[in-house]
Amino acid sequence: MNKNRAPAGRTMRSLTEHHGISRIDDSQRHGRERDQFSMRFAPVVYLAPVMLGGVGIPLGLGLIGSITAIVVGNLLGSLATAACAVMGPRLGIPQVTMSRAAFGHRGNYIPAFLGILLFIGYFSLGTALGARSLANLTGLPFTPMVVVVAALSVLIAVFGYDALQAVGRWLTWVSLVVFGIVSLAVMVSTTEPAASPAASGHYATTWLLVCSVIFSYTVSWTIYASDYSRYLPANGRARSMFLWAFGGIFSSATWMMVLGAALTLLANGDPLVGLGLVLPDPLLKLVLVVFVIGALSHNAVNLYSGAMAGLTCDLPLSRSTVCLAGGAVGGALAILLGGANFQSHFNTFLLMVSYFVMPWLAILLIDFYRTHRGGRDYPQPTAFHDRLGPFRGTRPRALLAFFLGIGASVPFMATDVYTGPAGRMLGGVDVSYAASFVVAAVVYELLRKSHAGSASPAKGPATTAV
Repeated sequence: MNKNRAPAGRTMRSLTEHHGISRIDDSQRHGRERDQFSMRFAPVVYLAPVMLGGVGIPLGLGLIGSITAIVVGNLLGSLATAACAVMGPRLGIPQVTMSRAAFGHRGNYIPAFLGILLFIGYFSLGTALGARSLANLTGLPFTPMVVVVAALSVLIAVFGYDALQAVGRWLTWVSLVVFGIVSLAVMVSTTEPAASPAASGHYATTWLLVCSVIFSYTVSWTIYASDYSRYLPANGRARSMFLWAFGGIFSSATWMMVLGAALTLLANGDPLVGLGLVLPDPLLKLVLVVFVIGALSHNAVNLYSGAMAGLTCDLPLSRSTVCLAGGAVGGALAILLGGANFQSHFNTFLLMVSYFVMPWLAILLIDFYRTHRGGRDYPQPTAFHDRLGPFRGTRPRALLAFFLGIGASVPFMATDVYTGPAGRMLGGVDVSYAASFVVAAVVYELLRKSHAGSASPAKGPATTAV
């Protein structure tokens, strides 16, 4: 019998995951490294990356320029996400909870709280786009469709990890077939030349702008990564785990975005209109159904990880309660922000996400791969949950590096809300993520080395309260 399948006769309640952020015991580990492909692939199969892939077309980037920007942005973001996914089997805890080792138990409230905002933001994004797909499919008003999409997403998130894995596997296989057909239809229908327009003084900055937005989308998955690999056996193959996780998110994001660029070119604007131009009505409806289910997968993943971040902030609530609360807030935001200015809100949100994700990521990578030698030098797993243990309190070194990284990004910001002097010099290209990552990494590494004698919590609590 497949040990991953629930035995017959189990109740709905028994099928619901009951774990919070505590370490997954070895006896409860299950799954294979290759399962990571569908877990990373499925949540990206919805309308957002399709729309995102087309942003370079109206800016004059052309199809080839858009595709190269998409590939480079996704390549960098997927490498970072896969590097974080490897941490899950080693420690068996959620991604945001891991950074308690660097920030301290209380100090980690700051990135965890910012993570909650990110997850709710992405949930509202997925809900708005899922509702748009459902409204186009059914002809019903947008707002009721928001309620339907949000409610179904909450239901999947409440059931938890195994439900997310099951939806991901099913959706991946369906998507490979459906979007394979769509891709063939797009290639047959594309009569525009694939070459980019003639280079101009703004071409390079436009390419960098699109690449930055693409990267911001893909790298934001780093803060979720280990949430969906922590159930895998601890003695698995890290290299295999990395490759499957990388392959899932890179292939899905790149495929959806390249389709979006081609469809935007065909329709001279809205990729949904482009789908209507190249597909017969029955197939168009099937694609919309897949987009709706993809939005549900995406939303449930965000609610689930949002609950992990909420529990990391020591909220006195159950995982299911946090999912319900996040779904209510995110659904309301989807109604408020899902109107005519949605694309502008979406691009600004993606760039703002990187303002805290990148310095947090720099610190996490150094802490895991250098300070604790790939997770081998951490103390007992209970240390991550002991408020008075070796990770107690606040660790000023990580917080200093974190805030200096964010501060360094300010001159490079370029959004509708604020554009710094460096952002203006670069023609509106926002490369703040690079500045924040480098500054946070350099500062934290220097501080880590200067306190080398007290860097490893494995040496005892007395050497770790910094």
